[in-house]
Amino acid sequence: MNEKITQLQQELYATLKQAERNRRKLSVFRALCYGGALIYFLGIIAVQVFAYSGHSSLFTNDYTLNPNPTFLEQNKMLIVIAPLFVLITLGSFGLSIYYRKFTEAEQSSIRRIIKTMFPDAKLALLPSDVSTLLLQQSNFFGGMNSQNASGYSFGMVIFENDGHKITFRDISMNKGKQGNWFSQSSVGGFFLIFKMMFKGIFAKRVENIASNFRGMFADAQLEKKINGSVVVLPDHLESRLDYLAKNIQALKNVNGNKLVKLEDIEFERYFAVYASDEITARYVLTPAMMLRMTELKKKYNRDIMLSFNGNRFFFAVAMPEGFLTLGSHSLTSGEALSDLYDNFAAAQGILGDLKLK
Repeated sequence: MNEKITQLQQELYATLKQAERNRRKLSVFRALCYGGALIYFLGIIAVQVFAYSGHSSLFTNDYTLNPNPTFLEQNKMLIVIAPLFVLITLGSFGLSIYYRKFTEAEQSSIRRIIKTMFPDAKLALLPSDVSTLLLQQSNFFGGMNSQNASGYSFGMVIFENDGHKITFRDISMNKGKQGNWFSQSSVGGFFLIFKMMFKGIFAKRVENIASNFRGMFADAQLEKKINGSVVVLPDHLESRLDYLAKNIQALKNVNGNKLVKLEDIEFERYFAVYASDEITARYVLTPAMMLRMTELKKKYNRDIMLSFNGNRFFFAVAMPEGFLTLGSHSLTSGEALSDLYDNFAAAQGILGDLKLK
């Protein structure tokens, strides 16, 4: 397979080089757009603070002291706002152009890569919604607000073998607003806007700005239905203040799932198992599967999640750079192609342990 990757790298070199140039330009215009918006937003807050403190004359003319102001003295705010609007407009224009160019080159490369490496796979890079019921069924995303939550797929790859179908999606998921005071208050609204603009500058992908999770999400139907559910999540996340930390806490009281201790010390160093009962957990988590998940964690150092619920199997890996993408490496280095292949090979390996293919 290394020879195929090398050959593909050579064949796609011109396309990948152009994509890399477009990605750099995209980063510049994204910084201009969201950076300008962030400065504008902070400026509005500053104006309100100065106004309440009695220093509004810094931004408006005081006619009692200056009854005949010049145009510039009358429009102090315009001097500040106009350049920011130009910056934001220029950034938005460049962002839309180079996002389209980069995406077209990226998707063209992905189609070629998948066709070469996995000729039997069915690839669709058309954006589509993902059922929130499917996401909830996986038990990965605790605390989802069913009314406001949303799931979005940037593309999918389907493998079929001996009547079994496995679907891999590159998803972005938003859990929706939670019904607490902070999220519904003006302070919470300001914080949300600030957070989105900040993510607009620094997020791995533009598409991740409004999401709680970005990465690979796979699901398949099991040959044999299990009685209950089993969920495997990264153990270290209980101490982190992010979306998965809250999920783990929620899972302890959802659908009767309780923490289960297994004998594999190394596996439990990386993962926490929650199940409806211990017998079901031991039935589905074979030594071979636990060994493979441990090896994957060591090799890729990613947040890996796995669950069984009735007759469905779910597998997810957090990938802020996206799953059906060329990643965050230099596109001409060859690492982007290797990573994409490894992502599929790793997931297929776990599914192979389940004898789904």
